[in-house]
Amino acid sequence: MDRSNRRLGMGGLKGPTCTVLAFAAIAFAIAASRIDAHKGVTSKYTYNEDVFPIVRDKCGSCHVSGGPAPMSLLSYSADGGGAVAWAASMRDMLVWQAMPPWYADVTGPAVKNNHVLTPRELDVLVTWATGGTPQGDLNRKPAPVVGAQAQWTLGKPDLTIQMEKEHTLPPGTMDATVDLTLVTNLKETKWVKAADLLPGTPSIVRRATIAVENGPVLAVWEPGDSAVAAPGGTAFKLPADAKLQVQIRYKKGWADEQEAKSDRSTIGLYFTDEPLSGKDIQAAVIDGPATEGDSTEPRTFGGDLKLGGRILAIRPQIDQPYATTEINAVTPSGKRVALLKLRAPRPEWPRRYWLADPVELPLGTKIEMTTTPADLDAQPLGVRVKEPLQVALDIVPQ
Repeated sequence: MDRSNRRLGMGGLKGPTCTVLAFAAIAFAIAASRIDAHKGVTSKYTYNEDVFPIVRDKCGSCHVSGGPAPMSLLSYSADGGGAVAWAASMRDMLVWQAMPPWYADVTGPAVKNNHVLTPRELDVLVTWATGGTPQGDLNRKPAPVVGAQAQWTLGKPDLTIQMEKEHTLPPGTMDATVDLTLVTNLKETKWVKAADLLPGTPSIVRRATIAVENGPVLAVWEPGDSAVAAPGGTAFKLPADAKLQVQIRYKKGWADEQEAKSDRSTIGLYFTDEPLSGKDIQAAVIDGPATEGDSTEPRTFGGDLKLGGRILAIRPQIDQPYATTEINAVTPSGKRVALLKLRAPRPEWPRRYWLADPVELPLGTKIEMTTTPADLDAQPLGVRVKEPLQVALDIVPQ
């Protein structure tokens, strides 16, 4: 799926035209449903035949019993624990682009590990949610899905390091951020191609950052993601006796507020050969301005790269929900290069976007980040965080 966000097919249309028409059709469907709600079932799609395969493949890693989302979508049940009971919420989250929490815009540069819904998938889900939520043929009822099962997405790691002890969210405490230092006990330098996290209690582990102490960020972990290996011939350097700095964000679902929940997660590292160049992946960080209150005007900031090289991935940090965010490079010769385009990003879901096609940029290139604020009154999950705007680029130096 590395290049799946370059093209989305829908009736022969491609790219941004197709996507715009898809969202226009969805908006029309919602408006029509509000006017003609008394007509009952109007959806040609059913849960058993059409909706379940989509939510299983695109939503099921989080929206499953015991998962980090507050509800499961992997059963039809109307008793509060199934998709039909949450149909209106599904519709709103999809139309507001709040879910799935993957923000790479299909009209921008391609990225790896894309989680975007296709226009057809959006059409199926919203038409079903606004058209009476029919269950479909009971003879084709999907088999029950086992609850959340934590697993290593790249297979067994070369090194695993478990938290020294459990962290507990007591009754009445909904969330917490925990900073940990984990020792590797390595006796020689290793080269890391990927890092992953195996949650001990998937329902409360919301996100994590895994970094080498005083060194590079090895992974930005989110539930539902698959670990991504650095492109062949590149790796992060992990010195002998290195320590890992791990930050884990915990958050309970609303149903568990008065329950104590504990977690003891495990970090997994995947090793590879030393790059032939001997050069490791480093970070180039461009800091932006700190603001007070919600910004309502577009903002642009930038800075010069202090080292040239091959850009492998981009880690934007934003401070509030935005309608769009674009990151571009301007080379010393004046050439403008698009690096990343995001649609409706939210700060509570920070991500590392691995470029499908790494970009070579010379020393002195200027990196620019332009943001267009979202209408927070129209956002279902509009929050603000204290971190300033920032762009981190993972780069192999020249």
